[in-house]
Amino acid sequence: MSAVTQEVIGKKSMKRSQNNLGRVILVLSVTLFLLLGIGICAYAYHLLDVETFYPGVSIDGIPLEGMTPAQAGEALRAKHQPTLDEMKIRIGFDGKTWEYDHETINTKINVKEVVEQAYQVGRTGNLLDRLKEITHVKKVGKSFRTELTYDTDVLREDIQKVADELSIEPKDATITFHNKKAEMFTFAPEIIGRQISVDEVLAVIKEKTDNRDFTPYELKAETLLPKYTLEEVKTWTDKLATFETKLTDAAERNHNITLSSSSYDGIRVDPGQEFSLNEATGPRGVADGYKNAPVIKNGVKLVDEPGGGNCQTSTTLYAAMIRADMEITERWNHSWPSAYIEEGQDAMVDYPNCDLKFRNLKDSAVFVSRTIKDNKLIIEVYGKKSKEYDRIDVVTEVLSHSETPPATVVQDPNLYAGESVVEYKSRPEIKTQTYRVYYKDGKEVKRVKEAYTHYRKVTGKIHVGTKPKTAGTTSPGSGDSGGN
Repeated sequence: MSAVTQEVIGKKSMKRSQNNLGRVILVLSVTLFLLLGIGICAYAYHLLDVETFYPGVSIDGIPLEGMTPAQAGEALRAKHQPTLDEMKIRIGFDGKTWEYDHETINTKINVKEVVEQAYQVGRTGNLLDRLKEITHVKKVGKSFRTELTYDTDVLREDIQKVADELSIEPKDATITFHNKKAEMFTFAPEIIGRQISVDEVLAVIKEKTDNRDFTPYELKAETLLPKYTLEEVKTWTDKLATFETKLTDAAERNHNITLSSSSYDGIRVDPGQEFSLNEATGPRGVADGYKNAPVIKNGVKLVDEPGGGNCQTSTTLYAAMIRADMEITERWNHSWPSAYIEEGQDAMVDYPNCDLKFRNLKDSAVFVSRTIKDNKLIIEVYGKKSKEYDRIDVVTEVLSHSETPPATVVQDPNLYAGESVVEYKSRPEIKTQTYRVYYKDGKEVKRVKEAYTHYRKVTGKIHVGTKPKTAGTTSPGSGDSGGN
């Protein structure tokens, strides 16, 4: 074999060896890559398949790496238990205390929800997304926070019970009228009240709880002052007015006046209250104890009916109430002036149609005492004396006064000639205006219109006899059934 041939054969052999080595290296490289890929995949799947939190995840500052969700929940609850234990709401008042814990106000920490949220770190998306998030969180971290919630308004019912327990209703001082007794008035002191504002207490509790301030809170009560103090009601004992009218000698009439006026003897009329004489007396008939006495009938004459004289009862009360500065809400005048009081100052009543009513507009009660003495009906009114005036008088201004018309004469065949009977008198038309006149230190300080009165003209009627007299007939003379 020649040298050239041997050289060629050697080169071919070397080339084959090189090719074989390359194939081996390639096989080894592929094998190594495959092994590496398999290892990486195995590690990745192992990493993604863990049931614990990934590195870098924390809740409320607690690192959760390696913890299961249950362990994380236990760690968080243990961390926050002192906070819950500290949440004790304490309120007090005058040595009494009330306490409410965190359960009472429905305190909650959303541990379960936040643990579930944090556990999702590195567990969403595809394989690559998950690996990226796990790597990123491990490097920079990811923290979560729980939230503490509560509802202090659930204490409203409890606080209301406390407020009701502590509340005191204010009570006015009282004055009692002992009519005609030596000690005419007795008194009882006022009671100062108090109340707790539930809304205000709840607002303070919420503010303190929001600020984690659980120091005891002393309740503040609002003082409730009564309207009338003892000092005030003791000023209601002044005599405001006295008025009297003279009675006649008619026993039945005086009986009726005594009975009807007893309806207001000893009464108390409070501020804003209205008094009605008809309501006070009720019906005034025979069945109610009243007797027949003269009353004005049809506006022209007097006839005997049950309750005659009651208008003097109402008139005397009316006159006293004007002078005590009461508001007169209903008043009627007679058909003609009354003999027992000045024109324009009378007050007629007729149950149930015409009434006398007055209202107390003062800021204090008034008390009425009625006495019948020395043939007089006397009314006294007690109450709080005004600083603006010392007394009230009533004056009448006569606006017009007509002539008395002549009576109508009626020929009466039932009467003998020369006889006459007055069925009812003629009366003039009179118009008046009364005034309340206020005096201070003896001087007039105010004059206020009280009542306009119109007494209508009455044309009387006289019966004149036309029956002839026979021998021996004696004339009885003239009669008169009229009068005031």
